[in-house]
Amino acid sequence: MAVAFVASGQSAAVGATGSPSGAGDFVVYGFSQSDVHEEDPQVYELDPDTTIRAIGKWSTAGDEAADYNFTQIGRYHAKGINFMGSGTASIIFPKDFATAQIFDDMSTRDADGSPVPHDEFGFPEPARRGNIFNPKYREYLLSWARIQVDGGVDGLNFDEINAGFSGGLKYGFNGNEGFDDYAIADFNRYLLAKYPTFTAADWSSRFGMTGDNILRRDVPAGDLAANFNYRDYLRAGGWNLDPLNAANPLAPEWGRVVANRMYAEDTSFTATYIRRYWKEIVDKMRAYAWRTRHRSILISSNGLWPYVDFNSVGMYPWNPDEQTPDFRGADYVPVVDGHLNGAKSLQSQYRYLKTQSVRIAGHVPVVVFIDWPNDMMTNYLNLPLQEKKDYWRIFGAEAYANGIFPAFHLKDTVGSPTATDLGMMDFFKTYTRFYKDHRAIFKDNEIGTQAVQVGAANVAASVLVQRGTGKRSIHLVNHNYGQGVTPQAGFTVKADLDSCPRRVSLISPDFPQPKSPAFSCRHGKLKLTVDRLDYYNIIQL
Repeated sequence: MAVAFVASGQSAAVGATGSPSGAGDFVVYGFSQSDVHEEDPQVYELDPDTTIRAIGKWSTAGDEAADYNFTQIGRYHAKGINFMGSGTASIIFPKDFATAQIFDDMSTRDADGSPVPHDEFGFPEPARRGNIFNPKYREYLLSWARIQVDGGVDGLNFDEINAGFSGGLKYGFNGNEGFDDYAIADFNRYLLAKYPTFTAADWSSRFGMTGDNILRRDVPAGDLAANFNYRDYLRAGGWNLDPLNAANPLAPEWGRVVANRMYAEDTSFTATYIRRYWKEIVDKMRAYAWRTRHRSILISSNGLWPYVDFNSVGMYPWNPDEQTPDFRGADYVPVVDGHLNGAKSLQSQYRYLKTQSVRIAGHVPVVVFIDWPNDMMTNYLNLPLQEKKDYWRIFGAEAYANGIFPAFHLKDTVGSPTATDLGMMDFFKTYTRFYKDHRAIFKDNEIGTQAVQVGAANVAASVLVQRGTGKRSIHLVNHNYGQGVTPQAGFTVKADLDSCPRRVSLISPDFPQPKSPAFSCRHGKLKLTVDRLDYYNIIQL
């Protein structure tokens, strides 16, 4: 269990529309995604501040305003819940467009100029990825986003903005994708801007360009017949099946796209231009909402992105958040032999997400959700009921303990059991009440650098410092676990602080009333005894 020390706070701010006024007010997130015409009554039971994405535009479902059930937005607002619209920003099908030629034009292409199939999804119809470098594709995304804004959504979540660069199963996910005419014309512009003084001799000596295919300033960058054509260059070098090969001198300039991540330090071509086009989409939608609805909207996307109001990070295997021997990345739903591995801590992984998000997007909230369909979601769904609850008591709490937020899982769109089906709703309603009642503690925190010593094993400790107020709190998460938690009692907590607190209180979602533990502090060295730690405790200073 987790225990916290804190004082009771106020409810979420509510704007004139009846929805929460901004992401900075959100403390309780839900994950419930429905098709655009559907509604999930579980959301009203949980009563979160927001869901990550309440509805999701998919294929042709969401092309027309009549496809949507916008009347539910009023019911969200009556409960003070923010309504996030959303849609896939990358997966496309032939039926999504009027002609096969348009579908081809909207599709990503490999280094031979052929559309890249994505049969790995196993859909009954051919799937491809949409090309964000194509201005007509960006307008296609804006077209359904405008419909959702017209319908009254409070925000938009664009899912998988940069997913069209993996190469898919056909190329073993080696990055052979995104080499269409639009992208390689922009690549020319990028290189010309980055190397403004380069001569033909420089292009040749630095990158091995040849006289019949060399970058020129006196020819339009998009004239791929008369100017440099990167696909021809790749073919000549023998890299057209593996364009990111280390032997390719231009591969570092092109860059390696990491799905659902836009790292601040990445200034390669793909990062620079995807970032630019993402900002264009965000700016246009914010401007459209102001012009037509006279209001602001919230923006999010799957992963870590700039220009958002909050980052919603899907937890799935093969993620880039931890370097592991099996390349699966951070194990966000740790399971051993079908049982929850509550002995594992996710503190370092959560802190990594928090730190990266600050670098990328500034001080916006970060919320994690179990993405689907994948084996992390399957592992969660297959846990015994008590261990499902323990997942949130341990790893949901550990998210809060490290300055980010969990999204409590209610429903997906692929027919998996819902929270109600699983017998989780009563637990969710009771458990999240604690965070609502103490919301002032959990908003806008940074990870403190103060050292904390805990006189008990298997306890993850952290210090959070609230931006603006400077209020401090110590968070303790119990990982003394083996198919069930073993509470710990009568242990000391020591912390080196900048100054001594005048009083200390202890709160927890695991006991009903705050406690006032005895403590001592001299020259910033705090010492107190925790009488009991079930899952999660917070010491408010």
